[in-house]
Amino acid sequence: MERSKTFCVKPWVHMATYTTGEALMCCVAREPAGNLNTQTIDEIWNSDHYKQARLRMLQGKKVSACQKCYDEEFGGIKSHRVIQNYLWEEQRSDNEGHVGKDHMDMLLSLTREDGTLDASPISFDFRLGNTCNLQCVMCGPKDSSKWVTFAKQLGQDMSNWDTSKFNWVENEKFWTEQFLPLLPNINHLILAGGEPMYLKQHTKLLEKIVDSGHANHIKIRYHSNATIIPSNRIFELWKEFEYIDLCLSIDCYEEKNSYIRYPDHWNDIVDTLHMVDTAPKNIGPRINCTINAINMFYMPEYIEWLQSQKFKKVSQGEIFKGLPFVGYVHGPTHLNCKALPEKIKTIIADKFDDWYKGYDEKWFSLDRIYSAKEFMLSEDKSKHHDEFKKYINQIDRIRGTDFTKTFPELAALIRY
Repeated sequence: MERSKTFCVKPWVHMATYTTGEALMCCVAREPAGNLNTQTIDEIWNSDHYKQARLRMLQGKKVSACQKCYDEEFGGIKSHRVIQNYLWEEQRSDNEGHVGKDHMDMLLSLTREDGTLDASPISFDFRLGNTCNLQCVMCGPKDSSKWVTFAKQLGQDMSNWDTSKFNWVENEKFWTEQFLPLLPNINHLILAGGEPMYLKQHTKLLEKIVDSGHANHIKIRYHSNATIIPSNRIFELWKEFEYIDLCLSIDCYEEKNSYIRYPDHWNDIVDTLHMVDTAPKNIGPRINCTINAINMFYMPEYIEWLQSQKFKKVSQGEIFKGLPFVGYVHGPTHLNCKALPEKIKTIIADKFDDWYKGYDEKWFSLDRIYSAKEFMLSEDKSKHHDEFKKYINQIDRIRGTDFTKTFPELAALIRY
């Protein structure tokens, strides 16, 4: 069956969650499809949101929830949609879900005229709580408990802050009656938080899956900040799964990463990296980097630092070859690299060109990092740059940090 230009596999295979129980078609979708605090998986899976998205995609029409992917494609990079279509249908990999074209054709044939799908999701992205030890500059309260007080200090309205929204994770019936019965057909999970290594519900979920006898056909992708070495108990549980894709969110090097992902202890991150570099065969550690208005300037230096570490396992293989997989900050807009002034973009673009020319061999991760230049140049959001400077001044005042000392070259261009 031919795929339309807006087709994405996710509404046929996957459901994502926020820590607040909001359910989405994927982690980058802009609009929720429902909420697990008040609805079941089945109700959300064939909700009007999912059904209409499936129908629009089959018709080649855009879906408003998918705007982030359209923005990335317009910016000249392979979006989450494009990559996931390839991995699920074309290229079986160790670290992602895959069903193949024939199975996807079967799922499409099970899609009714109103968009209802007569098959259950086989992939989930669970954000199991907002408990976290970091206060990353691009984050917020629902993803980090460290942000709750910080948001108030920034002057954000927290009058409607409601911790009961996180209760769906503690609902035992959700796991035993809704999720566990789906395990025979599930092949891929994404686990995040907060910081998943901090969350008790994370360990409980692993134990439930292992006890069910279905762990051996399930791959798990993690999003962890790399500050916490997994416990021996977690390593024991991981042995039972088909594969553990351990994504470590590290956005720069040394004190620059500590500023973005405040208040990490850089030496702890380095210790974690070298420890997981000798992890068992079914654990594949790799680095994820979220490109933003702060670290964009320093990407070549960051890559140089990574390559100097001579990792044997971290971010290795034909796709990565020692380089991180990059994503993008779309919001808040003032932290989007598109919000940088044009003169700074020009300097960064030239820097990227010089860096890229230094490689005779080209590969996926290298080209994806280089394509960040086109994404940055694809749209002018510099009207938000004053907001960026205001935000930096606020966090320096509250945290006691100093942007000009941590990022002197960028600060000189911005002229603080």
